[in-house]
Amino acid sequence: MGASHHLITASRVDGQPVFSTAGEKLGKIADLMIDKATGATVYALMAHDGFLGIGEQYYPIPWSKLDYDPAKQGFRVSLTRKQIEGGHHVADKEVEDEIEWREDVHAYYGVEPYWSV
Repeated sequence: MGASHHLITASRVDGQPVFSTAGEKLGKIADLMIDKATGATVYALMAHDGFLGIGEQYYPIPWSKLDYDPAKQGFRVSLTRKQIEGGHHVADKEVEDEIEWREDVHAYYGVEPYWSV
């Protein structure tokens, strides 16, 4: 996965580390959430390990918040661990599809909802 590539398969994104802009490893990408109607990647579902890997949680991070960092061979996000942990999360990879839930996720991260852009 080099900086010169503009396209990537979802299978190559799975497992990629996520770092804060300060360089702290926050978790890894466990899956992608794709809008079925438009094909747009909407969220990276970031896995955050609990204590000793027990109690893993999944956090939907708006895709627009992530930037690929070739030097880290992973993604950077301008969020702290505390900000992510304070956001929406689920214990499995199933997230709610209600519009209110999606609006809340986007509002929490200060991102314009993908359906209004």
